[in-house]
Amino acid sequence: MIEILMLACAGVLLQEAEPILHIKRWFGFKEEEYDTKGTWHRFFHRMLYCAMCLTFWFALSITWDLGVSAVASVLAAYIHKKIIE
Repeated sequence: MIEILMLACAGVLLQEAEPILHIKRWFGFKEEEYDTKGTWHRFFHRMLYCAMCLTFWFALSITWDLGVSAVASVLAAYIHKKIIE
């Protein structure tokens, strides 16, 4: 249970932390340029700017457990929504 909460919080931090936003922009994933990029670039852009998607893949790469990754990603989306409101 603690592992899922930790992964969800790490996912939200990867989504909203200021240094991470600068790294995303440095790699070329700028929100204002989303419409001008190709299909693959937009796919990865959505993955990086969605709390649920980013947390799922982050948790899956660490745990190799689909169940833990799925629960952590939904929890991260809920936490992210509550923080943004």
